[in-house]
Amino acid sequence: MNRQDELGVLRIVLEEQYERHSTQLALLDRQARRMRSDGADLEAASALTAATRRALGDIARALHYLEQGHYGSCERCDRDIPIEELAHRPSTRFCATCQPEPRQRAAHSRRTAPTTGSARGEGRWPKAGAPSWNDRCCHRSGPGA
Repeated sequence: MNRQDELGVLRIVLEEQYERHSTQLALLDRQARRMRSDGADLEAASALTAATRRALGDIARALHYLEQGHYGSCERCDRDIPIEELAHRPSTRFCATCQPEPRQRAAHSRRTAPTTGSARGEGRWPKAGAPSWNDRCCHRSGPGA
């Protein structure tokens, strides 16, 4: 199997993950509304919601770069990142040699937080019940376009 075929398989996996995380976010949103009305502690639910939003952002960013043909290459040296690493961590942007130190990585990820709206400035993160990745792609003007 060549690299393009492997990236095609990875695209399918990422799209499935995007759908699964979107569903999870919708369920978490519903649960948080119920918990608020019950006066329950929302700390754990908020942390899980934030983690799900980060995962959705990472996956959306990976899918965007796949669409552009720029996914899977190191942002520093332009070498191919192994498919196994991309499958394990879709947000990987650097090869093992160029990977920034943990402190630099945290600062860099805050500066380049993934977004999922179009250039018109739609929402920063997918909302509960958000359209699928295909409907949110930056190159489309609306669902099914």
